Amino acid sequence: MDPRAYGGKFLPQELDADPEARAAMHEAGLLFRSEAMRALYRVAIQVAGSDAPVLLTGESGTGKEIFARLLHTLSNRSGRPFVPVNCGVLSGELFADKFFGHEPGAFTGATRLQKGSFELAADGTLFLDEVGEIPLANQVDFLRVLEERTFKRLGGDKDLGFRARIVAATNRSLPDMVRAGRFRADLFYRLNVIPITLPSLRERSDDIAPLAEYFLWLFGHHYHRPDLRLSPPALALLTRHHWPGNVRELKNLMERVALLHTTDGPVLPGDLPLELRLEFGEDMPPALTPLHTPAFAHAGGHAADGGAPSDFNLDAAVRRAETNAMLRAYKAANGSKQRTAELLGISPRTLRHKLAQYGLKLEGE
Repeated sequence: MDPRAYGGKFLPQELDADPEARAAMHEAGLLFRSEAMRALYRVAIQVAGSDAPVLLTGESGTGKEIFARLLHTLSNRSGRPFVPVNCGVLSGELFADKFFGHEPGAFTGATRLQKGSFELAADGTLFLDEVGEIPLANQVDFLRVLEERTFKRLGGDKDLGFRARIVAATNRSLPDMVRAGRFRADLFYRLNVIPITLPSLRERSDDIAPLAEYFLWLFGHHYHRPDLRLSPPALALLTRHHWPGNVRELKNLMERVALLHTTDGPVLPGDLPLELRLEFGEDMPPALTPLHTPAFAHAGGHAADGGAPSDFNLDAAVRRAETNAMLRAYKAANGSKQRTAELLGISPRTLRHKLAQYGLKLEGE
């Protein structure tokens, strides 16, 4: 399956005359039609050839790493490494080892030479995700490398050159962190040479429908459901949603739909999550057949639905919808409770709470 077979429908038509730019968009995985993203693409074209650091800001899930990959792909560094580092999980010696690498014997357990991200990025692009999470103590070391363009491995005495371009990303306000004393002003100014803010999905609503169709097509093929389609009413409902999780939330929802949609027809509003439908006062789905399956059993040995309450009872309808969704997700996850929670878009703790609330038990628990 080649995403370009479908994704090409959702790129600006002006790219038809520029095959290299179109190829770069496909490689980066960036699809859009909205004017807001067209404007950002023009900015990417302008700054891609520069070596100046870029600071990407925007809400979580807006695609900052994808945009960073686009900058890399459009640049003259495209044939060189693109090295992403999540700064939110690093601190102290772990931070130093990740970026600087180490020589054999540098510390207990260091039995061989290990290159760090500064070295691995070579003359490509070093992408710093969640850059606002770098601890203050480590910000000094990082700033020194940016200023001197050299570094040493831990336990080493040889200066190594740093030649990569820096693209950093954060969903936090670095100026506010600077004022609060939690981020160094000099490092902020070093990173903020070319600031770019990615719009939220609700600010580029023209892209919601094409992205939803693309992700459903992608996951439909992945899960051997190539004929899956969104109905116009379902698309209309999706375009009205606020999308606090942005593109990441939409992508995860389309994977969930691809796995849990069981009929041969198009995806209807009733096939979308209950909370999304209730957000706009949409009708509840038709009553679901009570579940009788070994995978889900009532703690007391009775059927999971416990009877046939009125279709007009909201609590009963919610119970049926949630129980049915948990069952299908559990089957799709091949018995993994962690994956079941991911497919349902909830935490494992919430899944456990729902199971206890409805008196349900997963096989093998």
